[in-house]
Amino acid sequence: MLRISHPKNRARPAPATPRAPVLCIALAAILLSACSSSRQQTPVAAEREHRTIAEGYSLLYGIASQQKEMKKLLLVKVESDPVDRMISDIADYTGELCAQLEDMARRYPALTIDTQFLPEVEVKSRESLTSATTATFLKTSGREFERELLLKQRTALEQEQHIAKVMVGIETAEERRAFWRGVDKRFGELRSDLEALLRNTYFCDG
Repeated sequence: MLRISHPKNRARPAPATPRAPVLCIALAAILLSACSSSRQQTPVAAEREHRTIAEGYSLLYGIASQQKEMKKLLLVKVESDPVDRMISDIADYTGELCAQLEDMARRYPALTIDTQFLPEVEVKSRESLTSATTATFLKTSGREFERELLLKQRTALEQEQHIAKVMVGIETAEERRAFWRGVDKRFGELRSDLEALLRNTYFCDG
């Protein structure tokens, strides 16, 4: 004889688990975690960033410390008044700049200005170029000497200005970022004056 079970005796299915809200919460947690980890630098990345910033200070200091000595060259060479004023302006500013960099290195020990970050080959190449430039200056005189001197300084000013532009973008402290903005502006002014002198005196007829 067949037994017919009463509907109320049948096993009822278990209530559905509210998975959607749980999945949404889990997904949100994962996304927030990913965003947080992307904002936080690893120790290696932070160390690389600090080294890059220190390189900028060291590189500028190396160039400026040579430029501030340019007045000494003028003591043994005859030059016109406009060139004397131009080189004196560059030497005076780079001398002030070196003093500022030295003061910043004392206040911020991570800003090592004396450390050499360049590869050994590049260091030797620069030393060789400096020796060749010095020899050229010593064996030339008059307008040729002045023109070569100004051209070399234009190259140095251009390099320094672009170092400053890069440092404005990568510096992390607003005080030092403002310092680099001022450096960029001043080197731009010196470049403009020097290029006008070259254009009007050494690259025009008459």
